Amino acid sequence: MSLLFVICEWIVVVISFGVFFLLCLWVWSTFQVKSPFFPIARAVLADIYKALDVKEGSVVYDLGSGDGRVLFYGAHLVPGASYKGIEKNSFALVLFTINKWLHRKEEKTHVTIIKEDFFKHNLSDATHIFVYLSPKLLDDLLAKFENELKPGTRLVSASYQFTLRRPKMEIDLGRHTYQLSRKLYVYDF
Repeated sequence: MSLLFVICEWIVVVISFGVFFLLCLWVWSTFQVKSPFFPIARAVLADIYKALDVKEGSVVYDLGSGDGRVLFYGAHLVPGASYKGIEKNSFALVLFTINKWLHRKEEKTHVTIIKEDFFKHNLSDATHIFVYLSPKLLDDLLAKFENELKPGTRLVSASYQFTLRRPKMEIDLGRHTYQLSRKLYVYDF
């Protein structure tokens, strides 16, 4: 056997182990949380930030932030704002960490992740919130939002709306029926 063949074998073993580990982490994480990790389509990020209307000095939260793509997009768009993700899915936290490392040189603002249940985290400093959660979770969060959010806080929800509160605005993104994130729902608290 040549040395090159042995090195290639070890590379394949290490990559296979890494893929297996991530797959196991994804399966375990899916059972760990109430909502599975479904990343928002990159194609709708600009629409999300147009609806959020983030300004310099804003405090933007992404509840169930996943890999952080919404936060990192905003950090490039409005670097003078603060971006906080709340996530407890271990698989998504690994993806966020990788994403943070990939954006380390370009990042001009502070993007943080909080490993916590968003039901337990105080959101009173938020000026803007993005969610991509089921209607059940949204309704479960409604009382928390009404109690903690200061007047004027803007919330944008992708795909789903509260069943107990009407949106201020509904934005059709013109995406095909089979695509996720076809609508945005805008709420002011």
